[in-house]
Amino acid sequence: MKSANRPNIILITTDQQRKDSLSCYGSPFVHTPQLDSLAAEGIRCERAYCTNSVCTPSRASLFSGQYVHRHGAWNVGMKIAPDTKLLPQVLVERGFRTHHIGKAHFQPYQPKAEQTRESTPDWDKIYPEFSGPYYGFETIEMSMGHTVGGVSGHYGTWVKERCGDGGAKFAQTRRSSVPFGGAAVDWELPAAYRQTEWAAERAVAFLQEYAAEQARIQVEEQAGEGRPFFLNIGFQDPHHPHALPPEWREDLDVERIPAPTFVEGELDDKPAFFRDVHEGSWSSKHPLHGAFPLAGQGRSGTHAGQIPLTDQLLGRAYYYRMVEGIDAACGRIFQTLDELGMGDNTIIVFTSDHGELLGDHGFWMKGPFHYEQLINIPLIIRWKGVLPAGEVQPGIVSLVDIAPTLLAMCGIELPADMEGKDLSAWLAGKGGSGRTRALVETVDDPHKIRVKTIVTERWKLSCYPGQAFGELVDLQQDPGELRNLWDDPAYRHIKAELYGDLLAELETSERRNERISYA
Repeated sequence: MKSANRPNIILITTDQQRKDSLSCYGSPFVHTPQLDSLAAEGIRCERAYCTNSVCTPSRASLFSGQYVHRHGAWNVGMKIAPDTKLLPQVLVERGFRTHHIGKAHFQPYQPKAEQTRESTPDWDKIYPEFSGPYYGFETIEMSMGHTVGGVSGHYGTWVKERCGDGGAKFAQTRRSSVPFGGAAVDWELPAAYRQTEWAAERAVAFLQEYAAEQARIQVEEQAGEGRPFFLNIGFQDPHHPHALPPEWREDLDVERIPAPTFVEGELDDKPAFFRDVHEGSWSSKHPLHGAFPLAGQGRSGTHAGQIPLTDQLLGRAYYYRMVEGIDAACGRIFQTLDELGMGDNTIIVFTSDHGELLGDHGFWMKGPFHYEQLINIPLIIRWKGVLPAGEVQPGIVSLVDIAPTLLAMCGIELPADMEGKDLSAWLAGKGGSGRTRALVETVDDPHKIRVKTIVTERWKLSCYPGQAFGELVDLQQDPGELRNLWDDPAYRHIKAELYGDLLAELETSERRNERISYA
């Protein structure tokens, strides 16, 4: 699919965002008019799935078009391998201007600067001097971490220039009576200095500078088709800690927020470690505990049963308010794009790396718990005049499809090692086929908990290699995922069929070098 002029691309990724956090997905308790408008002008995907339930692996799939078992960055604390070709690398080779703002999480946060470009302990040794290139981005403006622990990189330098000390003087007060990952935190850093606002400000500046540069080239060089851009914007919110500035707390209405959905006894037929994590008995001594703490669950597990409902509701309210902040920031970016006359020929994609459990099913944050709240994510795609406006797409889409689809929309041949599907014609209503299934993989530890999930229109199968337990859910009859059919003999044939689907998805994405002769 091509346009007369190659389109620009803006890819917006949030961090740990649930699908029900946008009013265009039917939420009655969140107000997101800017993203609602984007959906009204484009396609809203109802069944978009991440490829992994934690950050780095899922982002690696988003940008590489490869599954986790192929690109190899299977958890946080890892680097995306330098020989993994990412979307910006393909685009820059085809003449695109590539720029990144905000969170990337292509490398670990905690090690020293010698070990990672995204070091939070040593960020001031790297930034602001380093501004790219980075994984195909010609230039970058980086931030790492999350809210109270995320004042770093170019963003940290920006805050220092305005506050003098990187924001350390602004108090942080936990509002909950007990500590847990999703607790509400009052953070006195003004909203104007938040990463969300910085990212929007820098995106607006990039668009303005790009437009001015293209105008200069047209006049001075009498160029024909200008150089398109790929702008990647990574918001750190609404990832925990759920911290709000004073301005965002003034009109907070906690009563509108629904309580977490948890039915007593619903974990009885799930894998036993689910209950261990839920009840707080997960520790380094647990037989399934890996070399590192369980991603998203902290170092000692979360005893969800001990969190008072008032604390849970406040933590959820803070989370959803963070999303509303993102919505306002996106509005500034969209307005600037239209004012500069670039809105019609710019593809905009809005999505997240994975969701958030928010207390549902007795869990907070994330981990190897492939409930829909965690793996079914928001995805909105707009390209005016090419993609239909206001369409709700009920078919299955995976984050692994984003890179190949965008390349196809730009008329660029897909790299041979991209495993995702080109959905461009299907999304535009010009034929082609969508997906019949999505693959989600989470590896907590290569020798302990590994889960591979296949999701179809009706069914979800999660198997844990090396373990006898697993999950089988009928999403049509049991959308709340309360009944595990894994051991029910009446569904043995369904389980066998889904195992076949899982094997097919894995086998067709195996790495195979080119065969050049018979022998």
